[in-house]
Order: sequence, then structure tokens, then C-alpha cells
Amino acid sequence: MNLLRKSEPDVQKVNRLEVTPVARVDEKESAFALTVELPGVSDKDIEITLENRTLSITAENTVGIFKDYELVLTEIPEVRYRAAFDLPERVDTAGIKASNANGLLILTLPKREEVKPRRIAITAG
Repeated sequence: MNLLRKSEPDVQKVNRLEVTPVARVDEKESAFALTVELPGVSDKDIEITLENRTLSITAENTVGIFKDYELVLTEIPEVRYRAAFDLPERVDTAGIKASNANGLLILTLPKREEVKPRRIAITAG
């Protein structure tokens, strides 16, 4: 990479891309865990909505600007992430929780009590 100063028209700029982030779903008896990769996105730049059992995620990364520096080259794209997930009926939508750390948005999607496996005791007749 050449770090020599270039004039503004020579600087490579990347327009904001719109992409579907990669995701992963894990399951246990009591919940699902939905992990969505959102590199460079802070909590304030993530919007999570739920409508008619469709969970929608919209997010944007922000590439910082250094004070007193002039942009020479950028290969870090500014990205708008969009994803939507249809939630099964067994998800308790009122209990959904979200956390964001190290570029990973993790949503815990608890299962409704009535669909969780349970043990049935046998009583003496």
C-alpha cells in the first residue's frame, strides 16, 4: 500500500453498501440464540424491530475520521446491514433480549413455557 499524499480525486472512496449480515442460530431446551455479525457497529446504530413475528435488524457502521488528518486511502466500506427473520410460534417474543459486543449482536429468543419439554410424573392409581 502506498501512503503518499494524493489529491482528492485520486482518493479511493467507497459508497455505503447494503448487505445482509451473516447469522447463526443455536438452540437449547429453553431458548434460541441468534448471533448476527455486525462489525464496526455501535449499540446506538442498531435498530431491532418486531412486527407480526418478523424480527428485523437494521444497522450501520461508522468509519471514524481522524482530526487533523487528510484521507488518503480507504478500503473500509461504510455498510448498511439489513436482515429479517420469521420467528416460529414457539418463541416468546415478549422475552427477547439483545446484546452487542465485539462486532456480534446476540439475541436470546426464549421459548414459550408451554412448548418447553417437561417431565410428567406418574401418580399411583
